[in-house]
Amino acid sequence: MVFLLAVLAVVGCRKGTSDEDEIRDILESDPLFQITSTFSGKPTTGSYKTMGPQNWYRYIFPDSVVKDYHITVVGDSAFVHAIWTLKGQLRIITGIYGDTFTYFVKPLHDKAERKAIFKKIGRRWRLVKISGIKFSPVSGTVPFTIDSVVVNGSSSGKKVFTDPLNAFLDTSQIFYGAGEMVSVKMYLRPTNSAYGYVHYWNNSYHRDAMVVDTLYMFRDFSMPSSATRRNIVADAITIPSLDTSNTEYLYEAWGFPYIVR
Repeated sequence: MVFLLAVLAVVGCRKGTSDEDEIRDILESDPLFQITSTFSGKPTTGSYKTMGPQNWYRYIFPDSVVKDYHITVVGDSAFVHAIWTLKGQLRIITGIYGDTFTYFVKPLHDKAERKAIFKKIGRRWRLVKISGIKFSPVSGTVPFTIDSVVVNGSSSGKKVFTDPLNAFLDTSQIFYGAGEMVSVKMYLRPTNSAYGYVHYWNNSYHRDAMVVDTLYMFRDFSMPSSATRRNIVADAITIPSLDTSNTEYLYEAWGFPYIVR
């Protein structure tokens, strides 16, 4: 009996480990869940129209990305809380004249969080619900927060997000058509009179940015023309972050997954 119990204990441990390994493999391979390619596969860029630097981008040191997956398996369900930390540089490009330019570098140390729910269907684990993403600096105080983001498309309807980490989307209900027009609206909640440089981006594809001193930003964009699994990211950066001084780089960004079929 003691031997039988020992064997069952070992089998049970292996099964638990196998479940976590399978879930971790899905997390690593699905671009719908992953954030590092979204954040740094290509430089995420923006530009001022009327002031400051002509361009800027985030550069992530490839070896700096640390992924921490907290996986809890309960019966045929599994709950995931993922935390990524990333180091790199915010590179501010100035003085663009012909083929010449100069740039100013600020250190970047960011984190991102996302949650997910898996179900075991038959013998395989399936990603069934996924939260938004929240990006923020590891340290420092951002003088505003994102109050809400509204994403509206004809295929999936209007979605209002007020807490990205607790806004779970059913993966069967986040489909858009190829080339479909989608609107993104972001509301900021400043403290005092803080204002930011606001834009949104779809992986490495960016819409025109704008400088705001109000609470509101709105843009339309078209979905990719072929099947894909990606994230929309709404990004608010303090204006002093983008000047060529030693002012700290501070921002907040929320991201939301979508599938084009």
